[in-house]
Order: sequence, then structure tokens, then C-alpha cells
Amino acid sequence: MLLSASAKSPQAGEYTLYVNGYDWGPASDKIILNAGQDVSASKIKVSDFDVSVELLGMNWKSFSLAIMGGKRNVTAAYPVDENGAKVKKSQYIALEMTVHPADVFTSPFIYTREMVNKWTEPCDYKIVNKKLGLEITKQAARVCPLADQFETNSFKSGDITLTYGAWNPPKAEKGKTPLIIWLHGMGEGGTDPYIALLGNRVVNLITEDVQKCFGPTGAVVLAPQTPGFWLQTKANKADMKAWASNPGTPTVSYYTEALFNLIDTYVRGNPNVDTNRIYVGGCSNGGYMTMNMIIEYPEYFAAAYPVCEAYPDNKIDEEKVAKLAKQNIWFTHAKNDQTVNPPEFTVATYNRLKKAGADNVHFSFFDDVHDTTGNFKDEKGNPVQYNGHWSWIYTLTNQCKDGDLTIMEWMANQKLK
Repeated sequence: MLLSASAKSPQAGEYTLYVNGYDWGPASDKIILNAGQDVSASKIKVSDFDVSVELLGMNWKSFSLAIMGGKRNVTAAYPVDENGAKVKKSQYIALEMTVHPADVFTSPFIYTREMVNKWTEPCDYKIVNKKLGLEITKQAARVCPLADQFETNSFKSGDITLTYGAWNPPKAEKGKTPLIIWLHGMGEGGTDPYIALLGNRVVNLITEDVQKCFGPTGAVVLAPQTPGFWLQTKANKADMKAWASNPGTPTVSYYTEALFNLIDTYVRGNPNVDTNRIYVGGCSNGGYMTMNMIIEYPEYFAAAYPVCEAYPDNKIDEEKVAKLAKQNIWFTHAKNDQTVNPPEFTVATYNRLKKAGADNVHFSFFDDVHDTTGNFKDEKGNPVQYNGHWSWIYTLTNQCKDGDLTIMEWMANQKLK
């Protein structure tokens, strides 16, 4: 498997594949190839390129893996320099391709029967242009423009090793830069932080649209990754349905101490972090872990933003309610979530916190999860409807609002008392 590379240019007869994060996950939307000779813009035409891909995909009818082949739709073709900037003549040619959540050939990930995302192997492209005499099949590198900006590393705490991705804004100031922590869902566990960064579009947190909410310093982003599932306890591995329905089973994650040690060690090793402005959130499994962390460490985090959180309300006793009611929390969920049933989780907990007098608890409760960009339509021309569980899309793109206040603006204003 080719690991991410941020700067390697393809040699003659090679191509580099570009992967970006979208609401539904990662998609390959551009190729830069090396034609082996300079080609002028006037000789480069979209219609002359034929791009196909073979990859390992899931046949959901038979619930089995199979090698599948398909065509990619090229929408733009032009010469670029080594940095990808348009020029009039070059040996490098950029091809832009359409992406769509329903097109399996655009995704470099595969969701396995083990309920985790992985890079699909193979993922082999063939680029043909008969007029230019090109037939290119060798991949030089895979570039993920935003994910490549993260530092990736691992952290060992006792017998547990957690991997993570971390990003520092260019204008970070000592002791003044807030920290946003994102805890991934069930499908993004493992030992490759790129899975956690792209599976839920965490990379959007480092874009200008989000960073500007945190003022001139921006915000540090830390995305820890568990090798398994956050909701694992010593008594329960990963049987979510049984775990959720039994109030008597343990609620404290097996990874609790290791995760806290990772976060605290990272904070102490990065003096630019404002220790009064540490924010923790995540989706589904990560939403459970968010609740778990603010219950176990109620005085460490300035705010929490759990999304479709999987911490059963029947496991939250009155002592936990009292702890949570004193904290700053913004919940997000969708009414048609069929994975984590809102009434048994977020709705019940939110109502209890409000009844307990919580004065800074918000709840964005959407009817469904659909495309709001206007770029992705279904066969009838309507906005694509995503899985109702994917309400993290609204959080990560800062679409959760209370009046005119967005979730990221709210978060930026929270400090430890």
C-alpha cells in the first residue's frame, strides 16, 4: 500500500492520486500524471482521456468482497507545474474527476465486515490518451491535501497504544490557542490515523471556515484513534446492542485512562495550548467516549460536543446527571437515526439535564441528514439523503445553530470557570 505523500512528483509514466474528505467520507477527485514530455494546454482535451479503476469493493447483495472495475468521469484537464499550479505547458497534467456518495469507484475506502474502514487494495487506475500516446498504470503516491498537514504518531499508556493525528495552526500563540479533540466513530478504529481523519471529514476542522471561529490564533486539532472500539469495557468487548440494553453492565471505557494520558501528555508537550479551552467531542462510539470522558474528568474540559452519542441514558444515574448539568455541552442528533435511537440516548439525557438546571446545554436535533451543499443530487434531482446516523456532517461543517450562534462560535467562547 502506498502511504500518503505530500510532495512526491510522479516520474514519467506515473500518476499521483489525490484524496479529499467529503461529507460522506474520502473521495479520489484528482490525478496528476507525468506525460514524459512537455504538452501545451491547447493539446490537452478532456474528451481524449479515458480513466478507469479496479478496486476491492463490497457486494452488499451477497455481503462479500469482490474486485470491481469502473470508469471515472473527467471534468477538467490542464497542464500544471510541480506544485500543481496551472501553467501553459508542462510534462505534468492534472485531471479533475467527479465524485458522488453513490459512486463506489470514487472512494478509496472500503467498509469491511468487521465494521471498520480500510484503504481498499487494490485501487489501480489506468489513464489512457491515444492522441498523446499515453497509457499510465503506475501510481507514484497518494496525496491527501488536508490530512497530510497532520502530524501522525502513537502514544503508549501501560499495555495500550493509541495512534493519533495532530495539527497546529500557523498563528498559534503560547498559552492562548484552544484545543479541539475529535473522537472517531466505530468504523474508524485501527492504527492508521488517516482513517480517523478522513472517515468522518475531521479534516474540515482545519479549514478557514472553522478556524476563523476561534479568533486570530485558530485552534489546535487532536484526533486520537483507538485500535478497537471506544465503548469496549473490561466486561464487554463490542456488543453494542447488548451493552446498551443492559443498565447493569459497566460504562467506563477500557481506553479511558490511556486516552486521558494521551490528551494530557499532548497538552503538556504543546505550551501553545490554552488549558482553560480544551474541547472534546466525537460521533457515535466517539460520542459515547465524549460522555465517558466528561463524566470521569469533569473539571478538565471547557466544553463537549457529543454527536449521535452512544452512551445509554439508562446508565446515567443521578450522580452523573449532577456532574453533566454543570458542564457546557452541545448535543447533535438526527430524528431518523436507526443506529443510535435518539429517545434512548441524547433526547432522554438532554431532557434530564435541562430538568436538573443545566444552563449551558444545547441540542441540534435534525429531521434527517441530507446534502446541503447543492452539489450532490439523487436520481430524482433531490438532495442526497445520507444515513440518518451521520449527523456528524452538520457538526463538522459548523451547521448546528442556536439562533444565530453556530456550534464552533459557541465552543470558542467556552472556558473553564
